[in-house]
Amino acid sequence: MADDKTAPATVTTMKSPTTPSLRPGLDKPTRHTVSNEELDALCESRREYITEYVWAAFGVAIGTLPGTIALLSGYISSGGNYVFRVEGLMQFGLFCAALAVATSMGLMARRRALRVRDIEADIRMRA
Repeated sequence: MADDKTAPATVTTMKSPTTPSLRPGLDKPTRHTVSNEELDALCESRREYITEYVWAAFGVAIGTLPGTIALLSGYISSGGNYVFRVEGLMQFGLFCAALAVATSMGLMARRRALRVRDIEADIRMRA
């Protein structure tokens, strides 16, 4: 056993340098020629409806806001002895869910917009 620890170890790589590559040319990214008009059209087109979802969620939040305010003000004014009604709890739940959806989708839309802007700037720098 002691002899095994002193023996030099061999390291093998995952890809042997002697085997030919099956698909040559994939080591570097493929570059495409894009005109400024085509790049503008690509960056301006929206393929997803994230902003519409954000506005819909804000609409739900605003629509359920009066019921939520009434529920919370009744709870606060009664000192904790408030009897919750199903309608009020449903409106409060919808308000919280709509706020969470609007926030998460808004952050997602913002990140994607920044990413598109960065990609556009990188492509323009290449030209």
